[in-house]
Amino acid sequence: CGSAADGEEDEEGEEEDDDDQMLADLGMTPRGHNMPPANSHTILVIDNSASMKQRDVKNTDKRAPADAPLMRRCDALTATLTQHFFEAQQIDGANRLDLISCVRMEEGQAKVLCALTPFPEARAQLLAPPSSAQGGQATLKAGPRGEGFYLAVLEKVYGLGVAARKKIVQNACTTVLFFSDGRPSDPME
Repeated sequence: CGSAADGEEDEEGEEEDDDDQMLADLGMTPRGHNMPPANSHTILVIDNSASMKQRDVKNTDKRAPADAPLMRRCDALTATLTQHFFEAQQIDGANRLDLISCVRMEEGQAKVLCALTPFPEARAQLLAPPSSAQGGQATLKAGPRGEGFYLAVLEKVYGLGVAARKKIVQNACTTVLFFSDGRPSDPME
C-alpha cells in the first residue's frame, strides 16, 4: 500500500508523462527529466507565409549604405531576431535555464522548429543557414511560401505552454512573441 505522498508522486509522474506526450504530439523530443527547472520560456511565432517575400522594409543596419535596397520582410525578421532578441538576451545573461520554443507558419501549417530548447542550442539551431543545419533541423532561414494560418499556430503555442508547466520554475511564465506582417489566412465564418 502507498501513502498519500506516494499518490502525489504518482500524480506528478503522470502529469510529466502527459507533458512529454504533448511534446511528442508536437513532433518534439521531451527535455531530460534530470534538468533543473528553467527560469523562463519564450515561444517565438514566425510568419513564413508567401507575403514575407515582399521587399518593403527599410534597411536600418548601421553598416548598410544610405541608399541600400529595401529588404524582404523575412530578412528583416531574421535580422530583428538576431540583433534585437538573441543578442539582447545573451547580453542580459540568457543561458541553458532559459528555454526557447519556435513555431513557424507556412503553407497553411504550423511547424515546431524547436520545443523547450535551452537558449544557446536554440539560438545556434534557429540562426544557422539551412545548408548547415545539423540532422535536417529546421532554421528560421527557410524561404517564405504558402499561406499563414493562425489557428494551427495557436494550437501549437497552447501545447508548448502546457508542456512547459513542469519544465520551468513555479513563478516563471511563458512569453509568446508573435512576428507576422498581416492578418490570418484562416477562413472566417
